[in-house]
Amino acid sequence: MSNTKLEQAIKNRLETGFKNWNGGYDCWLDWCNTLYEPDSHYNVYGKRLTLQEYKDMMKKFFENYDIKMGEFYNMIIQDDWCAIRYKTYIIEKSTGKEFEQMSFEFVNFKDNPEPIGVRVVEGWATSTNPLSEDKQ
Repeated sequence: MSNTKLEQAIKNRLETGFKNWNGGYDCWLDWCNTLYEPDSHYNVYGKRLTLQEYKDMMKKFFENYDIKMGEFYNMIIQDDWCAIRYKTYIIEKSTGKEFEQMSFEFVNFKDNPEPIGVRVVEGWATSTNPLSEDKQ
């Protein structure tokens, strides 16, 4: 795939996924299984996680928070790398407290033949107001 086609495929994958992200953990998990290579890693708040560890962490997050994707502010794609900055809206389930979170991710993709398409090999994410897995 040419760089231009690969870059467009990455953009399309992210935009489609973010539209489908707001349905809770099960929707996120379906998206996750589409977006990530089975042996991928994700680095969240400075900790390198296997895909399963990332899924487990996100399940705990969704148990404690309602998380809604907001707007993209930046998406820069060069070859098989992407940097994105976006907003999420968070509601802490135990208190009803609402807050906004700005997130930044730097992601490396792998180009697979269709129907699999582009998927994440490894990513790095950080945000304002980091969430806690054990919030009760």
